[in-house]
Amino acid sequence: MKTNVGLIWLMVVISTFFWGSNFNAGHAVAGDVTPLTAAAERFAIALVLFWAIRFSFGKAESQLSLRDFCVLIPLGLVGVFGFNYAFFTALHTTSALNAALIMALSPMVSTLLSIILLNAKIRLFQYTGMLIAFIGVTFVITGGHFSVLHAAVGDLWMLLACGVWSLYSVGSKKFAPRIPPLQFARWTVSVGSVALIIAALLIEQPLLSIPQLSLTTHAILMYMGVCGSVLAYIYWLKGVFFLGPDKSAIAFNLVPVFTLLVSLAFGSIPNTAQIMGLVLVLTGVLISTGWKKKSA
Repeated sequence: MKTNVGLIWLMVVISTFFWGSNFNAGHAVAGDVTPLTAAAERFAIALVLFWAIRFSFGKAESQLSLRDFCVLIPLGLVGVFGFNYAFFTALHTTSALNAALIMALSPMVSTLLSIILLNAKIRLFQYTGMLIAFIGVTFVITGGHFSVLHAAVGDLWMLLACGVWSLYSVGSKKFAPRIPPLQFARWTVSVGSVALIIAALLIEQPLLSIPQLSLTTHAILMYMGVCGSVLAYIYWLKGVFFLGPDKSAIAFNLVPVFTLLVSLAFGSIPNTAQIMGLVLVLTGVLISTGWKKKSA
């Protein structure tokens, strides 16, 4: 059966829309729910859906060894628990667009981590792209005032989120290359979700606060769990499988663009520093990840 390339590209774009709008959604609930409780509810929903899909439609999967679980557990703690705690904390004190632009650095941070963990080699044009994108993010964080080094606490939390997500991505390539992507995603989400729920129960009071949340807040967290966690990942993996990681990575640049469009739709106008940062970040990321020459 011939693959519909147009449909695959549509799925990839939809996944980037879900991820881009996740920043707007997270920012929208930041004033109503604490970070761990928000992350716990979001991923409790994702956890149930991932396993429902597995038992309803899943075929036989590869058998995981004890060594595999020794890899999946720390990666789940870093990539799901660590990222989402930093993500929801960041959105309390920074804008959705700032967060998305900082997160757009993740492909380049992953490249730098690949040098350390995977002994990867990078070329001059990749260094150039990284420098341009870094200037763009610095523009966003400082508001264009380079002479005064000042960053919102939320921006620093988002830098941490970007770092742990990149570590999760590169770590999965180094330590879990033989585990099928969807199986890997389900298990790391399971580990991270359980950790988020336990941490929320120990540190916050989700059993008291969740019943007090509005239907709108629950609906937003449901959207983040279903669309921003499960469907986005499945659609993205589909694109990576049929189109290849290089082509799919270019589409990842749409994430901050969709965050901007959703912000505009809800009446939030970006400032000059954010627009300049968006242009520089996208230019840098494209140079670094999208203009690579094919090997001879």
